[in-house]
Amino acid sequence: MRLPELKNGHKMNKYLSDKLRIISFISIIMVVFIHTNNTIVKFNSGSMYLCSKYNIFVQTFFSQEITKIAVPIFFCISGYLFFLKLNGTIDEFILKYRKRVKSLLLPYLIWSIWGLLFYIILQLFPQGKNFFTNELIANYSLTKIIETIFLYPITYQFWFVRDLMVLVIFSPIFYWLIKYFRAIPILLLFIIWLGFFNFSFVIIRNESILFFCLGAYFAMNNSDFILKKLNKKGYWIFAFLWFIILSINTTLICAKSDQTVLFLLLDKIGTLIGIIAIWSTYDIVMRNKTNPNKTIYNLSLFTFFIYAFHEPLLKIIKKGIFYISGASSTMSMINFFMAPIIAIIISVIVGNFIKKNAPGFYSLITGGR
Repeated sequence: MRLPELKNGHKMNKYLSDKLRIISFISIIMVVFIHTNNTIVKFNSGSMYLCSKYNIFVQTFFSQEITKIAVPIFFCISGYLFFLKLNGTIDEFILKYRKRVKSLLLPYLIWSIWGLLFYIILQLFPQGKNFFTNELIANYSLTKIIETIFLYPITYQFWFVRDLMVLVIFSPIFYWLIKYFRAIPILLLFIIWLGFFNFSFVIIRNESILFFCLGAYFAMNNSDFILKKLNKKGYWIFAFLWFIILSINTTLICAKSDQTVLFLLLDKIGTLIGIIAIWSTYDIVMRNKTNPNKTIYNLSLFTFFIYAFHEPLLKIIKKGIFYISGASSTMSMINFFMAPIIAIIISVIVGNFIKKNAPGFYSLITGGR
């Protein structure tokens, strides 16, 4: 299969293709850890607060700070790939829309319905009901069921796909704004994203539209940027700054002063520096290599399936560990690192089984990935 050419004669060669794939895999691991925080655990019998200072600091550092770059990376990559080699014709956008029905809309509906049915089955068992603190599915009205499937799926991580579908719908507008005004729309979106004044796009997050459009900008105007490799010295500078900012932010959160101007500023700077640090990490690791590690590459083939399958599985694993072992600050820390590893392993095993035994179905539920 011929790789798409970039502007200025460049190609999205195998190196860049592998880089996007591996960084996406690393990002999905981060997403799993975002959903793993368990300092507050809710059962039907009540909530448990596991609030030792050390436990809160560690979980905040890993589940809120380091991992916060994952979603911006996904939107940036999605925007870049969507607008790559796009000339802005109506036929091109119609073709893109058709492809996104298969790659986004169908998986969204399938996994949303799956989450609903899975919860219904769990709630049929008395022991299973202990894990649920919200209204039981059996008591949902028809309106709420429809709303749950289409807008607020039980597989809540699919808010990303929901936002992405909205962004795809408005993609012609983004294309023409960036084509004629170049970096000005990105700058305006960046100012909004900083969060110093209250503004919302209502139907999508400020973060979603900024980084999707940033990816579009790189694809349309500055393709050379993503092909440049940061030197080793530059990497260490960004990595060090990132670690310092993350540590300060975590301390501010734990001190319950995370709404200060200092925090907001460092939070956004930390996100941008973190993206550069992770992006350049690949170049440093691959400096003397031609191909990524085979095991990691093979695991990266299941990135979307891990994304789709890890919830509500992760929530059940977390609560199941506490249910069996009891709750304590120490167990909370162990659970924090154990649950995501178990969830990822199970996701890969299940995904691999489906892919081997029902490849057509696997292709359907992963959008052909």
